[in-house]
Amino acid sequence: MSNLKAIRLLRQLLILINFTAVVYNASLYLFATKYITEKGLSHSLLEKLNAVPAAPTVMFWSSILSFFCLLLVMQMRNRLSEQGKTNNGWLLSLELLLLLTTFIFLQSSYNGLILLVFIDVFYSFTDFYILQRRRYWFFFIALSFGALLISNYDILSLVIKIPSLDTYLDFFPTTVRLITLSLKNFIASLNIIVFIISLVTYIMYTVSENHKIEEELRMASQTNIELNSYVAVTEKIVEDRERKRLSREIHDTLGHALTGISAGIDAVRVLVDLDPNRAKEQLKSMSGVVRDGIRDVRRSLEKLRPGALEGRTLKDGLEKMVSDYQELSKLKINFSYEWGDVDLDMTKEDVIFRVIQESVTNSLRHGHAQTVTISMVNDTVYYIIIQDDGVGFDDLHYGYGLTQMKERLSIIGGKAEFYNDNGFKTIISIPKSKGEEGK
Repeated sequence: MSNLKAIRLLRQLLILINFTAVVYNASLYLFATKYITEKGLSHSLLEKLNAVPAAPTVMFWSSILSFFCLLLVMQMRNRLSEQGKTNNGWLLSLELLLLLTTFIFLQSSYNGLILLVFIDVFYSFTDFYILQRRRYWFFFIALSFGALLISNYDILSLVIKIPSLDTYLDFFPTTVRLITLSLKNFIASLNIIVFIISLVTYIMYTVSENHKIEEELRMASQTNIELNSYVAVTEKIVEDRERKRLSREIHDTLGHALTGISAGIDAVRVLVDLDPNRAKEQLKSMSGVVRDGIRDVRRSLEKLRPGALEGRTLKDGLEKMVSDYQELSKLKINFSYEWGDVDLDMTKEDVIFRVIQESVTNSLRHGHAQTVTISMVNDTVYYIIIQDDGVGFDDLHYGYGLTQMKERLSIIGGKAEFYNDNGFKTIISIPKSKGEEGK
């Protein structure tokens, strides 16, 4: 059994003991009075009493009713405390008032109720106050035992005239008197024992909870250290990833722009003597590409999309890129888009645009191709087939461009395969996301 369950059980046991004590003491007054009256010893009782007693029937029912009211107030206050509402001082005052009322109705014959009320107060307020200042534990214990001592009949009767229960019991036969007194003392002693056990159990529980809290704080501190290390590593990874991203963007923007410009310059050199007007148009196109390249660099630094995709669909952006390449170089590009009006997310569109751009640039720069065919097929997956008529390869070496292409595709779950088939052939497959299958 856990300490918390034991505490609750002990509290219920303490309530049961005090209820038994209240009923027992009130019953003693009631039955002793009835016995004395039947024996015709009422006059002798009044001579021995130092105060006129209340009517035994009234005392019996009043004490029991007052005790039940006390339990009701205790229950209400405990429920509010469990809800975190500590501003219930009026209930505490009412609880103490009902304690005093019950004690008076019992003619001060039983003061064990003080232990019940104090243990209830102790349980209710330690979570908010006592746990922070352990010295108050001893204050509560001393206060409860002090009140218990002062409320003892032998001490209290020196100040206040109270009818003694022992005077009533003296009229019983010796054997009956011995049994009733023994039972009365047993209930009072049992109440004290359970009270002490409750205190010890609760102290053990709070110490155990403090140890748990300390262990959790230690573990939290260790976790915090590990999280700090993880954050540091993550920041380093993000920093490296951002550097790679920027290097890819610069490669994709300046690299491709410069490649196109270089091809355009070669064309201008040929046209400048043969057709100056056309050479001027070529230079004008190159100027536009340079400006686009500058804007693209700025967008890359600002982590924006490729310039060709700004305000355009993927198909329109690719068609503009194809048009720009054909204007700047002698490269002929056959572009076939069969993906329909599928709505791709921005990341996927960016990756697709960049890998096609990279493939076309490689065909022009490394393959020295004259013609590139780009086919975008919508099947069980999205296929992009790029075929050029360049020099191809005998032993493929993965340079920066091809490596970045595979890394980009891995972000969206795609893959690329390269073949030497009458030039350089690239087959890219990209899985469809949920919701794209039927488009």
